[in-house]
Amino acid sequence: MKLNELEATKIIKMVMGDKRALKDEAELAKMLKKRLTKKEREVMNDLVNSVDKAVTMESLKADKERYDAILAGAIKKLKNESVHGDFFYSSGASE
Repeated sequence: MKLNELEATKIIKMVMGDKRALKDEAELAKMLKKRLTKKEREVMNDLVNSVDKAVTMESLKADKERYDAILAGAIKKLKNESVHGDFFYSSGASE
């Protein structure tokens, strides 16, 4: 999957919500490429694009348990406190 095919903004909003202003699509795609494996990116991208789960599992040659594990791992990585702040613009206030 190429970076320009990755729906980075949709993925981040799905996992993190849209409470703050997200960085631009290209920046988010680069961060997702750095943080997630190829399979995790494919699962997340297919999920936000409403691709049938069976199609994704077949392309990954994974069963349901493995698919669920990949998805859970990707969500856990994105919600990691040391990572998720990188997706948003700084509000200017120090925390």
